[in-house]
Amino acid sequence: MPWPPDHQSTTSPKDKRLSRFLQSPLITLFFGHLPPSLSRHYLGLFGLAYFRFAADERKTIQRALNFCLRDGLTPGEARRRWTRTRRGIIDHYYEKLFLAFPAAERVRRSLERQVEVSGLKILDQALTAGRGVILVTGHYGAVEFIPAVLSLKGYPVTAMVHCNTKTLRKILDERSALVGINILDPKSESVFFSVIKNLQQGRILVTQCDEINMWRPYRNKKVKFLGLEVGLDRSLDIMARKSKAPVLFGLNHRRSRRRYELVIEQPAQHPAAQALELTSAQCLAILETHIYMHPEAWYEWKKLKPFVERTISEVSNENLQRLRLSNQMAFHSAG
Repeated sequence: MPWPPDHQSTTSPKDKRLSRFLQSPLITLFFGHLPPSLSRHYLGLFGLAYFRFAADERKTIQRALNFCLRDGLTPGEARRRWTRTRRGIIDHYYEKLFLAFPAAERVRRSLERQVEVSGLKILDQALTAGRGVILVTGHYGAVEFIPAVLSLKGYPVTAMVHCNTKTLRKILDERSALVGINILDPKSESVFFSVIKNLQQGRILVTQCDEINMWRPYRNKKVKFLGLEVGLDRSLDIMARKSKAPVLFGLNHRRSRRRYELVIEQPAQHPAAQALELTSAQCLAILETHIYMHPEAWYEWKKLKPFVERTISEVSNENLQRLRLSNQMAFHSAG
């Protein structure tokens, strides 16, 4: 969840290719005229075509999947997992476009019918403190639906959102205003004071804990995430401390193509977070647990590339040093 004013994004143009491709005028045209089943089908075909040509991006994701999960799958099983992950990535863009391009009334009916919410009592209790609530989520499942679903239930919502096209941003701004959702874009502007103001107004701030390429890590705190050592992001901890707002964790799980369940819980009470003190580490540990169970539901695999490469390099160097030491010991023993 990046917000410090001096932060610069490390996202390269290549990271945005799929997003821009799937939000092109030709593709978004379908969403205003086709039924949901057909628009999802055609978007899946476009996504399949994209990854056939974007071999570098496909291989980056496959490498991260295989390295981080290390579950000994056969080549055929690994290919099937990649197919499910690719579909999950495309589903994310379908959900993003579905919020913007079909008629607003159709979107409202679909969300009310298809999304179940668990944990509203926990959310209501947290709001009684009068300091707002920081609802932490991740790039997992139908994350795009979370602000709209809560808003339709009458909650005041502020969402951290970034759009790669001006057209989509304009439409989302207009639709969000209709249902009372405030939009903040941490990748395009400094939003810290806006975040504090929105929380002071008793709003629910929906933000993500896995913008790994945008993190502002602690100088001396490391954490294991999907088997990779990364610097722990301090943004969430600072925001919670400054605002004194309670922090909850929520994921919107895809139960099927048309059924979703948003589960809201207290981070410290999750089994994966029991031994962790910092809220940022707790949320990341919970997200990691769900990614291990459903790797196809997470769509940030390609952003692990530098961490995977660094880990492989460190392991290779360590093995090389061990080999050299073994040779030296063998030489001295022989001598």
